Amino acid sequence: MNVFFRLLFQGVRDLFRSPWSLCMTLAAITLVTFLGSAFLMLVHNLNLQLGTRHGNVQFQVYWGGNATQAEMQEVWGALSSIQGVVNVRTFTPDQALEVLSESFQKSVDLEWMKGRSPLPPTALVECEMPEDGQKKWAAAMVDRLQALPKVQKVSFNPLQVDVLSSWVGFTRMAFWPVMGFLLTVVALVVGNTIKLALLVRREELEILRFVGASRAYIQFPLLVGGAFQGFLASGVALVLLKLVHHAIENLLNVPPLWISIFFLPNLYILAILSVLAGVGVISSCVALRN
Repeated sequence: MNVFFRLLFQGVRDLFRSPWSLCMTLAAITLVTFLGSAFLMLVHNLNLQLGTRHGNVQFQVYWGGNATQAEMQEVWGALSSIQGVVNVRTFTPDQALEVLSESFQKSVDLEWMKGRSPLPPTALVECEMPEDGQKKWAAAMVDRLQALPKVQKVSFNPLQVDVLSSWVGFTRMAFWPVMGFLLTVVALVVGNTIKLALLVRREELEILRFVGASRAYIQFPLLVGGAFQGFLASGVALVLLKLVHHAIENLLNVPPLWISIFFLPNLYILAILSVLAGVGVISSCVALRN
């Protein structure tokens, strides 16, 4: 165990033998990680806004004028049990007339029509869209609502479905290639650094092999150095991103937008630290093998 910790600290200490090389490597990895984390934060906030504003679709369901109040109460009570429904608002003909009157801002008096409202019983059914097959799901939901007793018409805004569907397609198409490119750059930078370290310490490593040091004894500190570079640089990048986030957090939180910019969740932060440390180890293995 003592040998393990000694090799662990040796891997970190060896990096500081070439401080300028270490600084340049950390700067390059930090820059790439900062750009990748900023892109991830952008995607995260856009997903939050789309989930809040466009993630749900509202269906307007209108019943025929011959539907009785008892029939409506029974049907309306069953709407909430439909899979995917998150909220239901119902309006009797008189309540719908009252909402219509409020939309006119009292410039039109509709009070005289109470009790004989021409508007049909109405329900606003808000549903959460699935991540896949949004258009098929919307068509199936329309058919399901249309099949309710005495329903005359079902309508919704297809733009809500198109916006979310387009965004999901964009994230699948652009997110992973961008992140893959940034991780590849990090791997190349760390790999080249380990390669340079091997060239600088060539004579020392040959002496260790000559005296019988095992391959693991020689390589383990170098793998630790690669992981440390990835972990440290990603930590610095996240700190810089947090400072930027603090400066722009309420930049869009003004009327009429009222949009708050959120920082990356803890799970994303742990993933970034772990992935960058893993990339450092993998690139070190490749450099040692070559």
